[in-house]
Amino acid sequence: MNTLNTNNFGGSNFSGDDDMQTDAERAGKSAEAIGKLKSSAAETATHLKTAAASVSTDAKNYAGSVASDAAGAFKEAVESNKTAGADAIANIAHSVKEAADGIEKQSPQVAGMVRSAAEGVERISSDIRDRNVGELLDSVTKFAQRQPAAFFGVGILAGVVLTRIMRSSDRS
Repeated sequence: MNTLNTNNFGGSNFSGDDDMQTDAERAGKSAEAIGKLKSSAAETATHLKTAAASVSTDAKNYAGSVASDAAGAFKEAVESNKTAGADAIANIAHSVKEAADGIEKQSPQVAGMVRSAAEGVERISSDIRDRNVGELLDSVTKFAQRQPAAFFGVGILAGVVLTRIMRSSDRS
């Protein structure tokens, strides 16, 4: 009878010991590949964390720089407008003084009151020019708390004056 030789089957090696070594070698190579993959993934994650931290820091620095520039520009604009407003108030005081000089002969008492009011307006102009915006806002807030009716009246008066000034400048 012919018996089948299992050790040599069409050139393939099917011996039990050789198959086990091959499986063990494959498992070792797979474990080594998995280890390399894990190491590579950990290294990539570390690089990504570092890059994200760097981008985050750069973005924060840029945002801070933009905010600082904007705050500086805003402060500069407010200061220049504050100075222009103080100059406008000083011009009004000067005009009121000239009006007082014009009525001095007809009514010296009224001229004195008008001149006194103009000097008060000049003091306000100087006060505005000499203080920073924060101090001015504090002063206005305190005045509004102490004298709400006067604050409301001054607001209405300022609105009327500004409206007339704007209308007269539009006509020019």
